[in-house]
Amino acid sequence: MLLSALRVALELLLYYTTFVETLLFYSLIGGLFSLLGGVLLLAIGTKIRQAITTSLLSFAAGAFIATSFTDLIPEAIDQFGSAHPVLLATMTGLVTFFILERLLMRYGLRSDKHDHADHTETLPTLLILGDTIHNFLDGIVIAVAYVANPVLGLTTTLAVAAHELPQEIGDFSVLLNHGWSRGKVLLVNILQSLATVPGVVVGFAAGNALTAHLPSFLGAAGGIFLYLGASDLIPELHHRAGHRHVLRVVVPLLAGITIVTALVRLTHGG
Repeated sequence: MLLSALRVALELLLYYTTFVETLLFYSLIGGLFSLLGGVLLLAIGTKIRQAITTSLLSFAAGAFIATSFTDLIPEAIDQFGSAHPVLLATMTGLVTFFILERLLMRYGLRSDKHDHADHTETLPTLLILGDTIHNFLDGIVIAVAYVANPVLGLTTTLAVAAHELPQEIGDFSVLLNHGWSRGKVLLVNILQSLATVPGVVVGFAAGNALTAHLPSFLGAAGGIFLYLGASDLIPELHHRAGHRHVLRVVVPLLAGITIVTALVRLTHGG
């Protein structure tokens, strides 16, 4: 009897160990594979990258806005079954980041310069925070999907990695534009991508208790990305381009929106 009980306990231990190891592996795929686009951007020569900075920032704005409207908010509404609570969460996320930016500008990151750049000096901090939250939520989604069906967990992981590729290009572009070194940009993006790991752990441990609130979190994340794209990046684009460029700004923005939308539809079977 005792040997039988020990055998069952050992089998359960091995089962859950394999279960957790697979989940952690999926979280690493979802987080780090999405960095490929940003790494390719780093491989471009500095002069070329500087020449296309405005276009890259425009692409980033399009990618962030599309991530909000075609991925996060629709996913939240689909899970919740009602748009109104999700849109309230979206507004909460947007307003929260506006307040956070004002606090950072007043009490945190301040510059001695008195020009248009003053209001964008907080953008890297907000961008990293917003993307970290997004990656954490992706980890929860991966865990919930895997618990429901291991095959669904794998396809969800691949979907997460695929539609974050253009967003990561945007992240790298913004941070490089703010004078960050390539090594620092790569390190920070690796660390924030690893936020999928604690997300997976929380999603697996909390289970249904957290799943019920996930649509609100996704809606809030949608508001954060909308704020970053529309409130920070687009005004910066207007400042950089002035009255001169149209196609150099409009085409990359539309490309960012189109690529994210296409990837979301492809990976969600839409």
